[in-house]
Amino acid sequence: MATQMPASSDRTRTNWTPAMECYFIDLLLDQVHRGNRMGHTFNKQAWTDMLTMFNAYFGSPYDEKVLKSHYTNLWTQFNDVKSLLDQNGFSWDDNKQMVVASHHVWDAYAHPESQFYRNKALMNFNDLCLIYAHTTADGRYSLSSHDIDFDDDIQGVNIGVFLYPVMD
Repeated sequence: MATQMPASSDRTRTNWTPAMECYFIDLLLDQVHRGNRMGHTFNKQAWTDMLTMFNAYFGSPYDEKVLKSHYTNLWTQFNDVKSLLDQNGFSWDDNKQMVVASHHVWDAYAHPESQFYRNKALMNFNDLCLIYAHTTADGRYSLSSHDIDFDDDIQGVNIGVFLYPVMD
């Protein structure tokens, strides 16, 4: 299904087919629904499970680095499209599964690397929204010292490696 070609430093490059990407996204979604995403990534068991299932499905000998690398590439696509959609004049067309804007808006947008998305459908963008939702630091779940309830139930203070009792 996928081929690997030798590259520099004795590394190989995986050519992802649409079927491989679709199955991988399904695995990611399953792990999200199971609650196995921690912050912006997944726990170790989730990666192990996804790798086992992916290799069994495609009969491939890939390692965890291949899946993590593609996870990062998908995250980049998600962020690129999200950044475009945050700009005036850009919107998402559900029928075309792509970012749309007038020719004037595209021509005026000064980021040449984003022109890639001008004619590219992203069939999995809605799934990527579910996978990467709330994975960026936006302050949504941050706490300050004013939000923490310091009550008298604290039994000790951890200083370095030793635990010293608190005297009342």
